[in-house]
Amino acid sequence: MRHRYAVAAILFLVCGAALAGPERSLPGAGGAAAAPGAESDRPADFTLADLDGQPVTLSRFLGKTPVLLVFWATWCPECKAAIPEINALTTGPLAEKLQIFGIDFRESREKVAQAVKSRGIRYPVLLDERGQAARAYGVVGVPTYILIGREGKVLYREHVLPADISRYL
Repeated sequence: MRHRYAVAAILFLVCGAALAGPERSLPGAGGAAAAPGAESDRPADFTLADLDGQPVTLSRFLGKTPVLLVFWATWCPECKAAIPEINALTTGPLAEKLQIFGIDFRESREKVAQAVKSRGIRYPVLLDERGQAARAYGVVGVPTYILIGREGKVLYREHVLPADISRYL
């Protein structure tokens, strides 16, 4: 069991290094203020393709409903384990009060579509094929959950779902 946690920790660190990329500046290194989404409470806008190839733009939803961004990958065991809980949000009492987007990090459409089907994912999944949305939000590992309130501010940013997401809505 310890071996499993060690492997998960190593994968988390490797993924964080890959997400950070060479263009990410270090905090306190001078320069401009934090970009929207990365370390601020302002969400960064993006347009990503869904599994049908249709563009989805985040700003279209901001100001109308809270949005939960779920940064994930098909190979991530913690991401897979969270699917039932996230699916429950799509049918429970919060279904009409919350827009959820799964944002897959840098995997092929075919691989992601197969995972969505086999795992029964019921929320929209977007493809972050070049990792630009992950970089814009300062994601350093998956899963990462970012909750944007109705007012358009980032309210929650962690590697686990909030215990009581309704308190943020």
